[in-house]
Amino acid sequence: MVERIIDGDTIEVRGGSGILPQNQTTKVRLLEIDAPEVGTCYSSEATTRTAELLPVGSTVRIERDVELKDPYDRYLLYVWNDQDEFVNQSLVRTGHAKAVLYPPNDKYWPQISQAGDAAEQDLSGLWLACDTTATTPEEPDTPLPPDTDAPGAPLPPDTDPGSSLPPGPPSGPDVDCSDLAGPVWVGDSDPHRLDRDGDGIGCDTN
Repeated sequence: MVERIIDGDTIEVRGGSGILPQNQTTKVRLLEIDAPEVGTCYSSEATTRTAELLPVGSTVRIERDVELKDPYDRYLLYVWNDQDEFVNQSLVRTGHAKAVLYPPNDKYWPQISQAGDAAEQDLSGLWLACDTTATTPEEPDTPLPPDTDAPGAPLPPDTDPGSSLPPGPPSGPDVDCSDLAGPVWVGDSDPHRLDRDGDGIGCDTN
């Protein structure tokens, strides 16, 4: 039974029997999809759509793949709602999430990736509302000398804000701030888009 919608691709379910622990509330991460992180473009729409497909109190049918849980103790599952609609695929097809493959969990990848291609071609959901292209800033022809007074300049090691923070999660199945205990240091590498203000710190309150 669905107990809570955390965001577009993460929910809490109370297990009955089988895959999930009986009569326990567990966090479930929908497999092969990636919905926008809370606070980013189209995140509220994605969360709302997931809540429509999986109303609190409704029953679900679930399937696992090769890996049942991730390092954050979330159950990695395919989910069908009480209308027998494949929620993972549906969210991708309407543009409320992107199709993302994290091997070895690839059981339904052909149909989910096809749904993602169709959504992108139709400019559905986030494909129209958000800038989905990643740009890399051009490097100057001649390297500039470091300016310690300029905003964003490298800090001396003893003043580096990341020195007192745990490192951010590595690339892999999507991680949200709700999965972490607090701020993490991501620096220039932020595969999970946890750093909203570009200061190198993910999941901070600023």
